[in-house]
Amino acid sequence: MMKLALHWKILIGMLLGIFLGALSTQFIWGPQFVTDWIKPLGTIFIKLLKLIAVPLVIVSLAKGITDFKDMTALSKIGGRTIGFYLFTTVISVVLGLFLVNIFKPGTNVSPETLAGLSSDATVMMTDKIAMKQDLGTKGPLSFVVDLVPDNIFNAANNNANMLQIIFVTILFSICLLILPTARVKSLKVLVDSANDVMLKMVDLIMLTAPYAVVALIAALIAETTGGELFIALLSYSLVLLFGMALLIGIYVIFIFLYTGKSPGYFLGGILPAQLTALTTSSSMATLPVTMKCVEENLGVDKEISSFVCPVGATINMDATSLMQAIAAIFVCQVMGHDLALSDQLTIVLTATLASVGAAAAPSAGIIMLVIVLESVGFPSSKLAIALALIMSVDRPLDMCRTVVNISGDSCVAVVVSKSLGKLK
Repeated sequence: MMKLALHWKILIGMLLGIFLGALSTQFIWGPQFVTDWIKPLGTIFIKLLKLIAVPLVIVSLAKGITDFKDMTALSKIGGRTIGFYLFTTVISVVLGLFLVNIFKPGTNVSPETLAGLSSDATVMMTDKIAMKQDLGTKGPLSFVVDLVPDNIFNAANNNANMLQIIFVTILFSICLLILPTARVKSLKVLVDSANDVMLKMVDLIMLTAPYAVVALIAALIAETTGGELFIALLSYSLVLLFGMALLIGIYVIFIFLYTGKSPGYFLGGILPAQLTALTTSSSMATLPVTMKCVEENLGVDKEISSFVCPVGATINMDATSLMQAIAAIFVCQVMGHDLALSDQLTIVLTATLASVGAAAAPSAGIIMLVIVLESVGFPSSKLAIALALIMSVDRPLDMCRTVVNISGDSCVAVVVSKSLGKLK
């Protein structure tokens, strides 16, 4: 019998969770049973995601930077590559914030339904007020100062300090490039091996995702009433899909303006890679096909594609950045967690940098979403519910995100090749 792919298992788990949650509401003791005996399975899954967040970002980001080989490559091809990747990532995050604030998919949940979700709304408001008071006592450059930790272990002790971890990792990785290769060779091997281990940990944790989805969705339904949340989830999905379609359009326009190539040249050239990405949900797994399409169909020089595409599969996650912006605001809208303008600017920076450290593996965006939410003070007690909302529809959306991610890698490969005069 053919083994089911993980995404099908998660979709089945979602359906089972809906059935189990709906069934539990038919019995007086049902919701409490789900809360006591089923929901903990989902809680463990959430803890596992939070557990690997910091080491995953450290090793993935370090590998992406140290793959530049030396500072000469970093300043030439690498500088342009990183610049274009950051540019498209920022566009993605800003686009996501624009769409989610315009369409507001999470604002149609009634106070009654929200009350069913939240038993500590008072705590949420108290925490928010305290955060605003703290911000009011800080200077204009405090955000920049806070990027630099005075203790790496304290920074690694809290996912909310992920920007500090990213800063230290970038500094460390650049030093690896500056030092002679012979002196840091063993350390580079260690980083590569650690990255392989972390990707395997993601694989193993995601094997439990179908069961976690059953538990989280069942608990979500058992603890709430009405269908407003599911209408909100449909709205969230449509906004995210619309944003991803706009991103593809931006790539096509960018290539046309920069190279003069037609939309058919780009979309037709990367179609095999897009179909592969749709089935694997992994930029890294799709990488061989992506490089082949970029070289043979788009005319990118092999020297450039062999550098830009692997780095892009590691650090360039445009659709993941889009998703983090939309999902973060969406769950805050649903949960009544108000965000100031400074919070949304924090999301721009955190989502941009966190996407650089996102692993090129299925559902890596969920792990990064934890970081983004915690960076704006989202209550940890509500993370399970927030991620349950997103995960209930995330798997098919994750497949689509991978298509956009590898399309972004291909776009940058074409642009970098054109900028160096090596596009055929």
